[in-house]
Amino acid sequence: MLLSDKLLTDETGWRLEKRLIPRLIFELGTEPELASKVDIVDWDSWYKWRNLPKESPAALLLHYPLTVYQLLVNVLHVTGPKRNSAARRQALHVHYIGAEVELNMLPLFSELALLLPYTDIKMTLFGVAVHSLVKKAKKNNIAIKAKQNQPVYTYTSPASCGASTLSIFLYGDHENWDPLHPFIRYIYNKPDAIVGLNAGLINYPAWQSVILYCHMYNESFAVTEYAEQSAEQQRDSFPLIIDHILPKARLNFHGSEIHNLTRPREYPIAFNPFQCPGQRGIGQARLPNVPNGFTIRVVGDDQQEMVHSVSAGVPTLASDLSELLQKSAQLSL
Repeated sequence: MLLSDKLLTDETGWRLEKRLIPRLIFELGTEPELASKVDIVDWDSWYKWRNLPKESPAALLLHYPLTVYQLLVNVLHVTGPKRNSAARRQALHVHYIGAEVELNMLPLFSELALLLPYTDIKMTLFGVAVHSLVKKAKKNNIAIKAKQNQPVYTYTSPASCGASTLSIFLYGDHENWDPLHPFIRYIYNKPDAIVGLNAGLINYPAWQSVILYCHMYNESFAVTEYAEQSAEQQRDSFPLIIDHILPKARLNFHGSEIHNLTRPREYPIAFNPFQCPGQRGIGQARLPNVPNGFTIRVVGDDQQEMVHSVSAGVPTLASDLSELLQKSAQLSL
């Protein structure tokens, strides 16, 4: 889509009967109800709010933006449909790491502007596929806007829905999100939340610096996984990942960073009510295994984490920085 010269419309994108399409452009009086007046907590409530029949296959694609909504609202608590008002809007900056297939359907993320009234959302996408796409961009492609530091996609919800805005940017300078890149360090680009879908945190080394940075600076960070067992394995690996990457990190350590690294944390895992419907087509899988099946809060709100004790079976970080450094010399992942 982004290597073409124009975006798809509701009709050309979905290629469904009109009654089955979750429209983004509305005729007068057909807009969904203001999201702050309803409780959208699962697919049933979303379909009812969007006035769509269950035979619409919309959920097979919209699990991407709805999962981001779940992470921002119910996992990280950085925003919410009832939080803002016309007199008090919220600017929300999200770093979306590891985007791949999502690049083919960016207009779907407009759903966030409908779900979050009176919110101005800036979403910056990172990843190998993003880097490759921007490199391929030519003069008449939509993706060329990324090289001009312009959004490749924008949307404004109807006034009756809160007139929220969405601007999607592509970060094409590097393949990975790295805290040492000037773009990341620039205060204007500081995110309110970092998310990754179907992330595979222990499968890709590029995630290590993200995990370390978010722990050090207490940056809100949440991901999803296909299976609950995979999520548990990743949760148990976080202290080991930090131990491993810490000596290689060229970051400054101060009192608050040391405290953030060494204090006990919880890493809550939860069922995602906006997961993709249906089991993945993996013959050997006998347990629930679905795209965006389960959420993991890697780093979240301090007060929420301190209220609860560390979950049973969840390893804590080493007691001080010197112990972390000693352990890291003996560890290889």
